Amino acid sequence: MNPEIYKKNMDALRKRFPGVVEVIEKKMYEGAGKVHVSVEYAQDESPILLVEKDQRQLYLSGKREPRQTAARVIERWGKLNHATPIYVVGMGNVAFMTELLEQTDPGINIMVYEPSIDIFLTLLQEADISVYFKNRALGLVVNGLNEEEMDGIIQAFINLANVGFLKHYVCPNYREFFPEEVLHFLKRLEKLSSNIIVGRNTGIRFSTVEADNLFHNIGYMCDNYITTQLCDVLPTDIPAIVVSAGPSLNKNIHELKKAKNKAFIVAVDTAVKPLVRAGIIPDMYVIVDGLKPEELLDFEEAKSIPMMPSVTSAKAVLSNHHGKKIFYFEGQMFLWNLFAMNGIPFSNVACGGSVACSAFSVVYKLGFSRIILVGQDLAMTGNKTHADGTFKEKMDEIDTSHCMMVEGNCEEKVPTRGDFKLYLDWFNYYIAGCEGIHVMNATEGGAKIENTEIITLREAIERECHKEVDMKACFDKLQPVFNEECRERAVSYLRTIPDMFRGIKKDVKKGQALYKKLQKICKTAHVDQTAYLQVLNKIKKLTNKIEGHELFSIITATLAVVDYLISSEQFHEEDSLQKEGLEIARQGITYMGLVEQCIDLLIPLAEETVGQLK
Repeated sequence: MNPEIYKKNMDALRKRFPGVVEVIEKKMYEGAGKVHVSVEYAQDESPILLVEKDQRQLYLSGKREPRQTAARVIERWGKLNHATPIYVVGMGNVAFMTELLEQTDPGINIMVYEPSIDIFLTLLQEADISVYFKNRALGLVVNGLNEEEMDGIIQAFINLANVGFLKHYVCPNYREFFPEEVLHFLKRLEKLSSNIIVGRNTGIRFSTVEADNLFHNIGYMCDNYITTQLCDVLPTDIPAIVVSAGPSLNKNIHELKKAKNKAFIVAVDTAVKPLVRAGIIPDMYVIVDGLKPEELLDFEEAKSIPMMPSVTSAKAVLSNHHGKKIFYFEGQMFLWNLFAMNGIPFSNVACGGSVACSAFSVVYKLGFSRIILVGQDLAMTGNKTHADGTFKEKMDEIDTSHCMMVEGNCEEKVPTRGDFKLYLDWFNYYIAGCEGIHVMNATEGGAKIENTEIITLREAIERECHKEVDMKACFDKLQPVFNEECRERAVSYLRTIPDMFRGIKKDVKKGQALYKKLQKICKTAHVDQTAYLQVLNKIKKLTNKIEGHELFSIITATLAVVDYLISSEQFHEEDSLQKEGLEIARQGITYMGLVEQCIDLLIPLAEETVGQLK
């Protein structure tokens, strides 16, 4: 070991990855020994690694001028803009990594996957790789050190806007020495990047459904309730129980009978059916999914239980529901205006992506200081995704051998999947920021949630649920949020929405004309810079007017492809004013055309729904 180099590398690593040094030093002490690694030097003085495995020796880079070879690889990639994510398999090619870091913009995100802990430890001891960890958003995954973080780090560097620019490189001879590890990484990279594209297509499909649900559901707001009204009718000196539909719910669901009218029982939509079958009627349930299968809630009990829906929840479920609907603010400006014009505050609910996140947020914001979680597995307990009696009478067991593992409540590690892990991270983050509450995790299985007391449901109910409360009588005290005068004002406003869309469409037409004028200016041999800037200024003002309209969020949500188009193309860089102007015009004409198409879809939908309100 070279103590000076080792200290320099570890100091740099400590600044970039706090806390990992202790783990590395333990690995150094234990040793790995699966491959033998030595360091030599090329003619250009670059360190090169010689690896021996299974009586076979190979260099991880060329012996003569490895940096020139690396430069040619990077040159073949062409121009790299600041949005390009780069994934490299193999730290052992020091020349390539050094050249890559020197030749690329510091804003470019680079992830390095090293399949061998032996190579990583040798580099730390024998080669100056401190540059790897300085002034760069470098992601690092090393087998034997933090391989369980692979998916998370891959996902951290790619999104819908930059996935089309992705570059990857497998350093020489890594496929020969570590074929399974390299193949696994490349499969994960391909899978996760493909999921983004699939997610985009799903988003476009879902967003169309979202607008349809939105306009069919808005009318219910005029005759129902909002979450802030619950503060006036619900006692918060009893605990709140948030019931999710994780596989562990089957273990303790019957215990909930003892908590009825001694706690505020809030269920997620998927948990309602197994609860009712167990003889437990929750006090309220939460639904957010715009594509939720109607059959999950198509039974009489569910139709009368108070519901907290998203305004974009599945319209069929809301249509069949004849109980109280209690809405919350989700960020739509026109809905804010609907309540502001009547002087009524409209509160939001934090949503971490799942219905359970929303349920937890609402009970916290209502002021409950004791919250019990049930069925909140966030993992595939027993190799199942949900409790029996939810989507199927008996849920299928699935193969979890390739799932990521997280710390468990009852087991050391439990398998989970990407979306569950996101929800777990949300709970960890959200609960840490909550003040004055005690959260009990009575899931009896699944993933461990930080800052919660792990307890059985029976113990939690025996300890916390003593005071008797008639929860139905509490809900019966609620009065519709709008009185007759406010309701009339709200309906009048909603009925103007079709005309508001027509007004936006007129401005979009003006925008199209301005972009075409810009295109014409930039097609001349000598661009008139004054005219160019004048048109751009008009475009900016008009775009701000269009995008600042209270209905614009519905347009962008409905046509998600608009966001994709603009966000991805913003990274294409042009090298002249003329080319830049032509590209701006092309994008703008396309953008305004898509917005116009979207408005043409929304006008008849609005006319058929809010336009007919009485």
